[in-house]
Formats: sequence, structure tokens, C-alpha cells
Amino acid sequence: MVSELYKKMAEYVDSRADWMVENRRDFHKYAESGWHEVRTCSIIADFLTKLGVDELILGKDCFIAEDRMGLPDQEELDMVYERALEQGAVPEFAPFFKDGFTGVEAIIDTGKPGPVVGFRTDIDGLGVFEAQDDSHKPFREGFASVNPGEMQACGHDSHATIGMMTAETIMKYKDQLCGKFKFVFQPGEEGVRGARGMIGTGFFDDIDYMMAMHVMPLNKDFPDEDFWFQYKTCMANAKLDVYLYGKACHAAAPESGNNAMLAMAAIVQGIYGIPRASVGDARINVGQVIAGSGRNVVCDRVKMVMELRGLTAASLDYLEPYARRIIEHAAAMHGCTAEIRLMGATPAVVIDSPDFTDELVALANEIGFKALPAPEGTKPTSDDYAYMADRVIQHGGKSCYIFYRTEEAAPHHATTFDITNDKDMTKAVKIFLAAALKIVGK
Repeated sequence: MVSELYKKMAEYVDSRADWMVENRRDFHKYAESGWHEVRTCSIIADFLTKLGVDELILGKDCFIAEDRMGLPDQEELDMVYERALEQGAVPEFAPFFKDGFTGVEAIIDTGKPGPVVGFRTDIDGLGVFEAQDDSHKPFREGFASVNPGEMQACGHDSHATIGMMTAETIMKYKDQLCGKFKFVFQPGEEGVRGARGMIGTGFFDDIDYMMAMHVMPLNKDFPDEDFWFQYKTCMANAKLDVYLYGKACHAAAPESGNNAMLAMAAIVQGIYGIPRASVGDARINVGQVIAGSGRNVVCDRVKMVMELRGLTAASLDYLEPYARRIIEHAAAMHGCTAEIRLMGATPAVVIDSPDFTDELVALANEIGFKALPAPEGTKPTSDDYAYMADRVIQHGGKSCYIFYRTEEAAPHHATTFDITNDKDMTKAVKIFLAAALKIVGK
């Protein structure tokens, strides 16, 4: 039976659909990638302050500073801070998010006994140059990214908006609820960089039920479902930046130098040639190479950006040392040295509690949506929500990763990605709210 309180909340969310569209498109236009999210965080902080949440945790207080991964250099952090101010960051809050401390957490405490419910939404964009032509709706309607090489190409603009609207609705009906509600607006999910630095603060240690949300496209086999509930283990992931250092010389006398380009070529071939093992499904990708300074100069410096993924911890434990050996020995073979930096990582851990997931599938169908557990064969996720889910589950709590499904203009991470129907965000808020009500017995 659908409660009267849920009906009121759902009607309120529908009444705010236009605001959600406007807010999502604003975040899309001013896309900020991992550790750049100064403007985004300042707007979220200002919004939550105006709501009157009971506790607001900003910037440095959201992190164990040394546990953050993949931070840009200080010059870049300074540049994006100034850019955020120019692009409308809220001056009162922007300073909290300087120097790569771009996180926001909030607590709504009803003051009445009850469980602690957590919501995580990621907020960062990607390193993608958004399409700039009239066939792309964000460009055509004036909300394509104005920050070259940064784009909301995975729907995190919608996730941030969903988190904000969930908080607003819970605040509106706070007097009719019990327990506590915790909100996490996480930076740097792309590259799995942001979550690890947040889990050591204690914020997650009393959460009884934790949920994360991600947009997902409709497909021909399942064209009507509103939600899939993950029911999966998160893929382990290691993001590596590799720097190769050789010796430059004239190309007419190559024996006088040490060619880092040759080392790079050997590494690419070697990495992709790692023999598969029986310890679990794996993925390898060398995504970017920056090398060389001129056609008649033997290359002395190379930067390589790569990632390794494994469906099990054992598969990554096999892949990563193998890859490091290839890098180090291929460099040495050509008289070069190699520096390997770990820029992001996530463990292979369970991110869903089966009984909680089953309850949410039934609940979604009960309140009028079409929902099911993610079908067999669904591609496994690699999301650093894994750190948060693992922390909650390890102390006896429960977790669920939810996909809200909608039509998308292009695949995730594509230059033409967009959410075709922005107002589908309302259904994501409604499932968060319905789950919260069920958990607190309302």
C-alpha cells in the first residue's frame, strides 16, 4: 500500500520538475571535472544552507587529505578556482573548496529515534570536449559546456540535482519523519579518485542504509523499465599515469640518445598482450599517450594514461604487478626510466545487500514503476562508491546501487551524450524518497 506521505512527497517532486531541469542544465553548462568542482559545490552548499539542514560539512572537513587520489597540480587548482568565481560560484562558499577539497556532506536530523539513511550522488564531469553543433541539444538550446575539455558526459549533473531535490523534499516533510538522513555530494568519481578520501572521517560509520544512483540508457531488450537494481560486485580498478624519461638527441644519430617512444611502443604492445588468467574477467586500456617534441628529435619524454579493471580482487592482483613489470622492463630495455603514479583505484567488493535490493525492487513496482534486478549479463560497474558501500556493510549496514533508466542521446562518455528527457530525474528522487520512507517505517 502506497502511503499518503509518499503521495504528498511525489506530488511535491513533480511540482519542482522545472527547477530540476534548470539546475541540471546549469551544472551541464559549467561542467567541472574531478577536483575542479568548486562552482558546483558552492551552489550545492548555498542550496543546503538555505534549506536549513541541521549540519553542513564542507571542503577539508569531508576528507582525510592524504587519502585523496589523482589530484591536479596546484597551478591547475588555482586556475579552476578563479574560473569558478568568474562563472558564478557563490563567493561565501567557494573558498571552502579550494585546493582540491571539492566535497559537500549534509545531515538532516529529525530529532526522533530511527535509522540513519545515506544518499550518495557524484557531481564531477569528464575530460571530454562537448559537441558544438546544432544536432546536439545542449548546444542548440544553449547549455553545452563552456569549459573546453570538461563535459557532463555521464549524467552526474542529474545525479547532483537528484541529491539536492531529495534533501529539499525530506526537509519539507522532516516533521513527519524519524531518524537521520545523510547526503554525500562526491567529487572525482570519474577516475575513481574521490571516495577513498571521504571514508576515513567517520561520516559513514553510523549509516544503516546507504544508496547510490546512476543514470542508465534504455535498450531494445528492456525498453520500459524505470529502474535496475545492481545486485553486483564492483569491479576492482587501478588508474595509472606512467612517465617515461629517456635522452633526446638528433634523429640522424639515434645511438646518442635513449628513445622513450620505443619504450612506450613496447609497453603498449606488452600491456595488451598480458595473457588472460582464470582468476576473473579483466579489462585493459591505454587511453592516452603524449610523446615527442619534433620530427628530427629522438623522444625523451612520454606520458601514458591507462587503466586496469578486474571483476575480482584476484584478477587485479594479477594484472597490476604484471603491467608494472612490463613498464619497468620495457623502459630499461631502451635505456629509459619509468615513474608510475596511481591516480585512482577502487576495490572489488560487494556494493549491494541482496535482501535490501530485493525489497527496493518490490517497492519500486508497488509505487507504480517498472523495476527489476539488473539482468544477467549486465556489464559490471566500476565506481568508487564501492569504498562507501564496503564501509557501511562492514559495520552491519546495508547498501544498494540503483540505476534510473531513461532515453539518452548517445553512449556515456561520448561528445554528444545528453539525457533526452530531463524530467525523468523526478522518478529517481521518488525512489530515493520511497526507500527512505520504507526504511523509517513511514
